[in-house]
Amino acid sequence: MPTFGQYLVDDALPEKYRGRGTLTSKNMHNVLTDIAKNDPDQYAAAVTGLKRVGDEISTLEGISVGLDDITSEPKRNALMKMHATKYHRATGDAKERALLTAQNAVLDYTKTHPGEMGRMVTSGGRGAHGQLMKIIGGPVLARDSNDVIIPWFISKNYAEGLKASDAWVAGDEARMNVVKSNLAPADAGDFAKILVNNMGDKLITMPDCGTKNGIALKASDPSIIDRYLASTHGQYPAGTLITPAIAQKLSKNTTVIVRSPMTCQAPSGLCQKCQGLSTNGKHHTVGTNVGMRAAQALAEPLTQFALDARHGGRVNTEEKKQLRGVQGVRQMLEIPRSFLHHAVLASKDGAVERIEKAPQGGHYIYVSGVKLYSSPDLRITARAGDKVEAGDALTDGIPKPDEVVRLKGLGQGREHLVDMLHGIYQRETGGVDRRHLETLARSVMNHVLITDTGDNTDHGFVRGDVIDYNRFHAALESHRKKVPTDAAVGETLAENVLHFTAGTRVTPSMRDTLRARNIRAVNISTTAPRVEPVVRAASRTPLLNPDWMARLAHRYLKESLITGAHRGDVSDLRGMNPIPAYAAGVTFGQGEGGRY
Repeated sequence: MPTFGQYLVDDALPEKYRGRGTLTSKNMHNVLTDIAKNDPDQYAAAVTGLKRVGDEISTLEGISVGLDDITSEPKRNALMKMHATKYHRATGDAKERALLTAQNAVLDYTKTHPGEMGRMVTSGGRGAHGQLMKIIGGPVLARDSNDVIIPWFISKNYAEGLKASDAWVAGDEARMNVVKSNLAPADAGDFAKILVNNMGDKLITMPDCGTKNGIALKASDPSIIDRYLASTHGQYPAGTLITPAIAQKLSKNTTVIVRSPMTCQAPSGLCQKCQGLSTNGKHHTVGTNVGMRAAQALAEPLTQFALDARHGGRVNTEEKKQLRGVQGVRQMLEIPRSFLHHAVLASKDGAVERIEKAPQGGHYIYVSGVKLYSSPDLRITARAGDKVEAGDALTDGIPKPDEVVRLKGLGQGREHLVDMLHGIYQRETGGVDRRHLETLARSVMNHVLITDTGDNTDHGFVRGDVIDYNRFHAALESHRKKVPTDAAVGETLAENVLHFTAGTRVTPSMRDTLRARNIRAVNISTTAPRVEPVVRAASRTPLLNPDWMARLAHRYLKESLITGAHRGDVSDLRGMNPIPAYAAGVTFGQGEGGRY
């Protein structure tokens, strides 16, 4: 039975969008997105009507928080007593695990707490369960200024007041959060500039690049909507636009191959078909800078990430090692040497020979004669005798993106980066359009180093050149041979297949993936140039741009000018990047294809 509030909201919506069930911020976002796509003429009236309802309710009714909202329940008291006992009985590393387990249990309790504050958080209207947990359940644990868990069980909650000892322990985290809140806008703003400078040249340049390639996504994944099928799926031929109605008809247990900005083969920029439809359900017109829009969409939530951490939005998990907030996004894109939860990857194909404890803590893992070190905070997932391929994870944790690229190729690195960033945004904000992340991955992982020019030098490459991946891919057109997928193992791909990029060595696991997607033959390289993928920190990737004037919009200006003069770099005033046109005062829209 709908509530009175649902009737009020339904009255502000067009008739066919009413009756969507329990209203949360996520549900309302989906409803408004549907209106914007399918009935844009009614969108403004719907938004205005919803705002009016909200203004009236907040003015006339408001939200009243009573003592029942913050009174400790017997269930909560028993839960805290049980976990406090387990913590005090634990020793060594088990104490930290007991704290994490206790906090997760208190968080689960908080999600079932009745009252106005509980409903407000559950609806998505305001606050987070992590904040509410500290008020009615208890923080349970705190971290010091180095983000390390302090071995102390905080048994009280904020509603009843912390004990003096608990407040002392929590003081470090409180001061750290104040600093974070002051630095958050500056940190997020700095990173927004990095994103813009990496993706600012990703324009829509043509209607269709003609590729038959794409990425594999689950049919149940909502991000397949508004994309085009890259291959036939059941009754739907390649090139079919996946609408919400079609998505509902697809078997949820299957995988579909869809066009993606990550696999677009436009000579420059992106094509309309690989980008898919915009939020209003239309094609992006030729000249639209979708890269700039993606950068803005990814940068906007970054400040809120940091503020949520300050207000207790961050909650620990017991086992799974996760990256969160601005720090997690920055780590995946800047790839620092000190990489949190750095997973150990096999450096070559072979077998795990043995695993032994290291005297300094942690373990040594021996793979085909190579000795690898695993730190004490990592859990070994491989066993002696296991067959592994280069790039396979031997422990839990987070694989470094540059290592994945080096060991498994650009395509695998791009997919890993997208998956990890998508997880961070999903945990913090409920998610972003996955295509924004695919555009970012294509932008920051799109260069190769020429290590051998091959037998044919018509391509004009010189050993040591760092070039755009698309140039290398185009040079492979005359250096390829079609072979059965089974026979391609050990050879080098000469075409993009799914998310795997040309120049990648075909491994047995890659072969299995291709066969599972019904790909029976692939093109391999014969006498093509040999390359190594190049991955830099996102703050330095724009320096790989051959356009010297475009580089000056970023940073490290002295280095850019000296390098440009040394190499004789030139600038395209009517190219993909908007900065040269701005600097030279050239009118936009007069370049090839009428861009911008």
